Amino acid sequence: MISLLIVNYRSASLAADAVRTARAGTTAPLEVVAVDNSCDPEEAAALRGFADVVIVSGTNRGYSGGINDGRKACNGETLIVSNPDVRFAAGALDRLHEALDERTAVAGPALYWDDAHRWMLPPADLNTTGEKADEVLASRSRAWLEQRDRRRFTKRLKFWSLKSVTSVRALSGAVLAIRAADFDTAGGFDERFRLYFEEIDFLRRIAERRRRIVHVPGAQCRHLYNQSAGRDSAAADAAYAESEMRYLEKWSGPFAARLLKRLERAPAPFDARPIDGPIPIDREDVVVEASPLPAFATAAGHFPHGDRVDVPDEVWSSLQTKTLYLRVVERATGRVVATYRRNRT
Repeated sequence: MISLLIVNYRSASLAADAVRTARAGTTAPLEVVAVDNSCDPEEAAALRGFADVVIVSGTNRGYSGGINDGRKACNGETLIVSNPDVRFAAGALDRLHEALDERTAVAGPALYWDDAHRWMLPPADLNTTGEKADEVLASRSRAWLEQRDRRRFTKRLKFWSLKSVTSVRALSGAVLAIRAADFDTAGGFDERFRLYFEEIDFLRRIAERRRRIVHVPGAQCRHLYNQSAGRDSAAADAAYAESEMRYLEKWSGPFAARLLKRLERAPAPFDARPIDGPIPIDREDVVVEASPLPAFATAAGHFPHGDRVDVPDEVWSSLQTKTLYLRVVERATGRVVATYRRNRT
């Protein structure tokens, strides 16, 4: 049996849609456990309409605390730990469940930004000491920023091109399939990370036990991206900064954590010209990237077919920022052909 475990924070309508798509597209027996961190009776009441078990937190327990609380009510041998802002394609949960075996502890799906599954979300970062140092150097040197940007594009392109189940170091926490036995052996999620970094901390502990972590391209999900946190961007930014520091202190040591954060600067944006419609494409073998961040520290990707590319309406409606940055990049070289910025209307 599969246990779908969703932690809700003022997103019951999204959670209902996630459960609906999960039930419609899954052949294995499915149990749904919802944990409500909203401290709102109306949210809890809405969850009872579609979850088999609803756990109501007396206070906001954070994502990690909610997952650990919900685990106690799960009976499946596979846990699908999920954000509420996800829609599961047919067969997604089954394929994730099947990917877990005696060697494999965690599996993650291919995540998309749109309903048609054409805009691919990027791979996750492990945020090791070396990776963080790379980010800090890029924040202080334009030349390093450009080199890092090209390396990260190459990494994204390789990830988006995967066709079969592949071992990876990190996965997005939006959807994780975890063997229940491995979840328990690892001690669950570290509740010091209330929001952000909880999944990569968990994955690093799984890897320390020499258990396999895999990406499953055939399991597809649309991730609406940051719907709960995006409603209060200041609070989300503060939560990110707090969790990042705790994560760096845990895995890199307090001295390195403080030094890296002291040296870090705001990333420099790339020049972008305004555009108010579709992006023109005048060559083959390119990728169109879209990011809410002007430095493209992370970006969704689309392989275009035709001479124009537009951003789907559902991406615009789910976007929590006013401006979206877009660019055309050569696949073979990583050279940026053109960069644009488009405001939401």
